[in-house]
Amino acid sequence: EAQKPPVAPWRTWLFQGGRGAGKTRAGAEWFDALARASPKGIFALVGATYHDVREVMIEGEAGLVNLGRGDPPHYEVSRRRLVYPDGAVAFAFSAEEPQRLRGPQFHGAWADEFCAWPKPSRALSNLRLALRRGADPRLVITTTPKAIPELRALHGEKGCVITRAGSVANADNLSPSFIEHLRDIYGDT
Repeated sequence: EAQKPPVAPWRTWLFQGGRGAGKTRAGAEWFDALARASPKGIFALVGATYHDVREVMIEGEAGLVNLGRGDPPHYEVSRRRLVYPDGAVAFAFSAEEPQRLRGPQFHGAWADEFCAWPKPSRALSNLRLALRRGADPRLVITTTPKAIPELRALHGEKGCVITRAGSVANADNLSPSFIEHLRDIYGDT
């Protein structure tokens, strides 16, 4: 259930989960559905680095080009953009360069591994100010939680709906030895 978008009204969906909990797949599923429903849409994909955006969010096993729905989008490396067959475009951004989010504007965004961003408050602030296209621009944040002030601030934010899942919630899609190892080391934390 944590992998599904919230039913309650939201501006920001924060999906916190353990390693392997299905955060990337959930973010990709939501984002792909939004992009396919918005043929003229302009979107943002933000990761800790450009490498993370491409290797995890776009081309990773659970990434946008590997969802298996219709014609997959095409990543234009030189332009750092993902182009959908119907015309929607998603631009890749690195949280290392939050100033790059100044100027563009988007219909929606997916931010991955927020707690690993080097400048989370600056990048998130600039991203939010760019969410100004369309009737209801939304932001999905997928992250492994970490005790940082920026994550605590999100928890208290109006319009932010939080879902949570531990690694074992997605055990059917993970190596049994990985789950056993997690239990041996971390117990039921």
